[in-house]
Amino acid sequence: MTLARRIWHLAFVVAVGLSLVSFRMAYWPLLRSRDRHPVAPDVQAYAEAGSNLEGGAQPRELPAPVVQRTVQKLASVTRGTIYDREGRPLAHDRPEDRTRVYAEPSLAHVVGYVSGLRLGVAGIEATHNRTLLGLDRPDSQLMEAMHRPIVGSDVYLTIDLELQQVAARALGGRAGAVVALDGHSGAVLAMVSAPGFDPNRVLEDGYAAGLLAQGQNAFLNRATQGLYVPGSTWKTVTLIAALDSGQVSPATVFDFGEPRTNAQGRRYYVYEVDGFVVEDPNHEERTLNLQGAYVRSANAAFARMADEMDGATYIRYAQALGIGRDEPPPIEIAAAASRLAGDLASLETNNVLQASTGFGQGELLVSPLSMALVAASVVNAGHVPEPHLVQAVRSPSGVPLQVDVRRNWIRNAMRPATARTVHDMMVAVVDSGQARDASVPGATVGGKTGTAQLGGSLSPHAWFIGFVETEDRVVAIAVIVEQGGSGGTVAAPIFGQVARAAVERLGGR
Repeated sequence: MTLARRIWHLAFVVAVGLSLVSFRMAYWPLLRSRDRHPVAPDVQAYAEAGSNLEGGAQPRELPAPVVQRTVQKLASVTRGTIYDREGRPLAHDRPEDRTRVYAEPSLAHVVGYVSGLRLGVAGIEATHNRTLLGLDRPDSQLMEAMHRPIVGSDVYLTIDLELQQVAARALGGRAGAVVALDGHSGAVLAMVSAPGFDPNRVLEDGYAAGLLAQGQNAFLNRATQGLYVPGSTWKTVTLIAALDSGQVSPATVFDFGEPRTNAQGRRYYVYEVDGFVVEDPNHEERTLNLQGAYVRSANAAFARMADEMDGATYIRYAQALGIGRDEPPPIEIAAAASRLAGDLASLETNNVLQASTGFGQGELLVSPLSMALVAASVVNAGHVPEPHLVQAVRSPSGVPLQVDVRRNWIRNAMRPATARTVHDMMVAVVDSGQARDASVPGATVGGKTGTAQLGGSLSPHAWFIGFVETEDRVVAIAVIVEQGGSGGTVAAPIFGQVARAAVERLGGR
């Protein structure tokens, strides 16, 4: 054997030996780490326990030494950063002490916050806790075994920070919510809920207790969890069901008969069902075609449409739009299921309930997110898009771990021809001047006002749902101001501000 071959063999043996030593030093501790240092499972157990950790609870009855090691490990982890769609940080760890810092208080309900143990308690911080802690990456166990600092993955949201700020200013601190969605993809562009809270102060002594004592439900995300009477915005759903089922057509004409006169001398029309009288003071015309009934928000016409519709058919269309199902909209944060009736079966037998539901009263309770999805279905050829907040997930080095993919439609709610007809009628509402404050120069805007009566001395909820379209952007928006009064005078201007900002800010992006 030549000297060169002997040297080569010797080098090979040395290389193999070093490889085995490296494996023993790095991977063997990794394989044994579950037994010796059960950090990842313990962290997950704590994550599932949520805010109860602050009271010293030990989830799954973990031994005290395990709890101590887990707490120590959590303190050493740098949580990943949460960004908006443009890469602007919304939540990050301060380098010097790992204190969690939040950039925009109006996003508190979306982004969430962390507990004193730096575990996500609400919002994206909670639902993506493992991701932000780096526990769902294979290299995290290796880093832990090698006693190297763990850095969590970064989460990129669909939120546009500047549009979010516009929506928050437009709502102006009034109790209510604003939701803006990409009309095609369902990506959440802005989501405001008020009153809110400052996530930077949640851990301050007395801060959370003080908010709770005010009784305003500041920690409730009204955009996804708030349930409200929809008022006349619901007429859009009744219109979709009646049109798509063939019960009515654009040529349908409603004759409201002879008007009645109230004590103030004002004439109004009525629709009667089983002794129940639906008052219709929204127009002076005795006859209206279908578009006219929608633009004038004729209660009698929509009560009649719902009353004459087969109950099962009405339920089917509402559920196709996401209302009256047991599950909430499939979004990454906590949400509530909108309710069509206390008992769905009653809609098939109770004519009064069905008629009152037709014009947005009855036992209806809907979330602003659900109504934004109704508007989105109209500009999406009848398809309801899947609402989502997460655009991408990336490792600390920038490697994509989860990228934005084409979402599946939740369901096909109506025929494209029906969607086009309803679209044009919603545009007519704005063009007729009924909601002129919602208009946007250079864009097509459609919508529907709602003034949801609450009974007694309570002022009605002010609603507006609609869309704004340009050649390269479609945005669906829902606005509610609790006990705000008229939808046309209160909610429509808020919609207009958000819609104009969406066109200016987003363009073709």
